[in-house]
Amino acid sequence: MKTKFLTLLLVGFFANFWTAQTLVKPADFKLSALTSYLKGKGYTILEETPEYIEVKTKNNADVFLDVDVKKQVIYYSSNILVNTSASRDKIREYIEMVNDKIPMFSVVYVPEKQKAMFQYSFWIKYGFTYESFEDSLSEFGLYVGDALDLDKEQKILQ
Repeated sequence: MKTKFLTLLLVGFFANFWTAQTLVKPADFKLSALTSYLKGKGYTILEETPEYIEVKTKNNADVFLDVDVKKQVIYYSSNILVNTSASRDKIREYIEMVNDKIPMFSVVYVPEKQKAMFQYSFWIKYGFTYESFEDSLSEFGLYVGDALDLDKEQKILQ
């Protein structure tokens, strides 16, 4: 009985090495590697430059991914056009409501482009795993969807 238990314990211990997530350190991070990972996971890459990636998430949100110069954070942003017929006060109320109700990210109104920019920061300063990145990207898409649902009358966003 002890032999079977010990064998099972050893198999479980060593199996962890084959399935463990890999820590990506900022010094080793490359945007092209992130693009390859996302493609391998079935995401659609809409645009790729050395500075940013535009990706369509699995819940159909278009997200821009930018990395800061020091490789400390990956910025997510998604832009939604604002109805030109919406008043500035209504837009401001909506932006404040989203920022209050969904504190995981922020929304900024960009009047010269008539858009609401949804933003999130994924910190990579001390390293990250691709799996945690993918989870946060999915969550970001869900939060954007929740924010869109807050425009109940659909008079603010297009």
